[in-house]
Amino acid sequence: MQGSNKFLFGIVFGVVLLVIVAFSVVLLRPEPTYQDDSTPEGAAHNYLLALQQGDFERAYQYLPTTFKYPTDADNLADDARQNSWLFETGGDYALAVDSVKQQNEEEAIVTIRKTTFYNDGLFGSRELSQTFTMHLTPEAGEWKVSEADMYWSNCWGTSQEYWCR
Repeated sequence: MQGSNKFLFGIVFGVVLLVIVAFSVVLLRPEPTYQDDSTPEGAAHNYLLALQQGDFERAYQYLPTTFKYPTDADNLADDARQNSWLFETGGDYALAVDSVKQQNEEEAIVTIRKTTFYNDGLFGSRELSQTFTMHLTPEAGEWKVSEADMYWSNCWGTSQEYWCR
């Protein structure tokens, strides 16, 4: 009897230890931070992070001032809410800069890798990776997102009177 109690105690202790380690890994994970936005990859990262965190004022700063629409951060926030499938503000995913091709001083193309994590039950999980591009152009010494395949509305930059509104 005493041997089986030690075995049971060992199993319970191991499970408790695994739970503590799992919580520690999750809680001690570093929070995402903004990068230096003097480079195309930094500006792209900061734009996406601002959208993820719902900081539309900051995200709006990464759009060119020559755009006719959105005219302010409220328009950007409205578009993100109304077109949530384009901006994916919820869900379990990670965005990371994959590569940067700077054609010249007038344009840079940043490739972003989006990894979506799926939980398929207690012991099952999987992930799906895809890439998309963002075009950035300099404006007054700062890099601005002028076009993107995701986290972007095709109505931006044009007059809102057309089919977009």
